[in-house]
Amino acid sequence: MLVACVLALGGLAEAIGPTLIPQVDEFIDAPRALFGRTRAEIERVLGVPPYPGVVIRYSPASALTSVAITAPTYRLPQGLGVGASRRDVERLLGEPQEMTEGRYLYLYSDGYPDTVEFYFRDGHVRRIEWNYWAESR
Repeated sequence: MLVACVLALGGLAEAIGPTLIPQVDEFIDAPRALFGRTRAEIERVLGVPPYPGVVIRYSPASALTSVAITAPTYRLPQGLGVGASRRDVERLLGEPQEMTEGRYLYLYSDGYPDTVEFYFRDGHVRRIEWNYWAESR
């Protein structure tokens, strides 16, 4: 069984084109561009929590550290969002830096540990999670 899974994932990786770095970077920046980079900016745009279908976390200094979206509520770059097909993610962003059957991870190109992860169920995105580095103070 394990060999079959590895072979299936290996075949999947070969079918995906190269990572499209500008598109990946734009997608990783999307929540900061849409909502802001700090708690104050985000609350100015979205109001006070809770936010249906969205979980936002901050550093102790109120900098944005993560966003998770589980509902197709927000317009994201390239039309990707919750409900998009795995094939759409592959076509629009290329090969992920890390992948499993249920998850693709893309890294920001500038060396910071900023990432976006797509979680799949039945071949479609069920959750998108962004993680951002922030100085702790």
